[in-house]
Amino acid sequence: MATIKEVAALADVSTATVSYVLNGTGKVSAATRRRVREAIERLNYEPSHAARSLRGHGRTLGLVLSRLGRLADPALAELLAGAADAAAKQGYYLLIGTSSGEADGTQELQLARAGRVDGLILLDLRADDERVAQLAARRVPYVCVGRAPADRTSIAVEAASQAGAAQALGYLLSLGHRRVALIQLPSELTDSEPRYLGYAAALAAAGLDVDPTLIVEGGRGQEDGYQAMQELMSLEEPPTAVLACSDELAFGAMHLLHDEGLEVGRDVSVVGFDDVPLAAHTHPPLTTLRQPRRALGAQAAEILIGMVEQQPPSRGVVLDMPLIVRKSCGPPRSLEALKR
Repeated sequence: MATIKEVAALADVSTATVSYVLNGTGKVSAATRRRVREAIERLNYEPSHAARSLRGHGRTLGLVLSRLGRLADPALAELLAGAADAAAKQGYYLLIGTSSGEADGTQELQLARAGRVDGLILLDLRADDERVAQLAARRVPYVCVGRAPADRTSIAVEAASQAGAAQALGYLLSLGHRRVALIQLPSELTDSEPRYLGYAAALAAAGLDVDPTLIVEGGRGQEDGYQAMQELMSLEEPPTAVLACSDELAFGAMHLLHDEGLEVGRDVSVVGFDDVPLAAHTHPPLTTLRQPRRALGAQAAEILIGMVEQQPPSRGVVLDMPLIVRKSCGPPRSLEALKR
């Protein structure tokens, strides 16, 4: 691995000048700055993040969002607030970047190479997430929020989504439902599998088999939930209840049911995932699993700071997801008829 002295020699400048360029400090001409950048790229130089942290520079954590529009998401804002507050308590800042491209680690590496951040919080993890390999290879500290890829080395802070899904299914089964559908997250996301496993485990515990026709992979938005629910309701024997693996998917499913003239909670029961602020104000209010977003952000920041400051290795954290029961669920119509 190249050293700062080698970068300085190739660019024909002092090591102090290289540091100025990396840290964005000092007075460096545009031509010199460009020459130093070219030398850094040519030698594939990586600053020592641990050393910089110990010198007292930086004290900044980074987080890259997949798109700028996500900043308007109130659920994400709560997670960011938790991370920023926890960082501030230890004298750190939280730097938020955005990307319109794939999660390939490019933006994260650029922040790290430029010396802008001491470590990174990763969101929206994928099973084959390139960011994990890229950052690990360059010894950049990082923490995953959500289920980490199966590399056995990543530290993650996550909600107990598998147990949560099982709890939600158990609740629906206790109401008398037997045909319960699952609107899944995209399969490439690491958070997708544990939710399916919780769903399948609850069915197995009740002596029921998984019916593949009742499982639809959606996207992430309301329109995806709408289309998935449309597919489920077109079955010869539609489900009497559905677990949607995000509140956005649940909102879309509820819209489809309303458009079809069906009553949510009476004709078809719906359970969501996350408990975003809007969930309590839908018609009817949505039963959902509460994601401890602020705590997830705070725990991620605290663990990452420990890694940056080379404290003893930390383990991942799993936080409970309580089921918030509202009005979007009820017994199947056939059971209600028997009670009359």
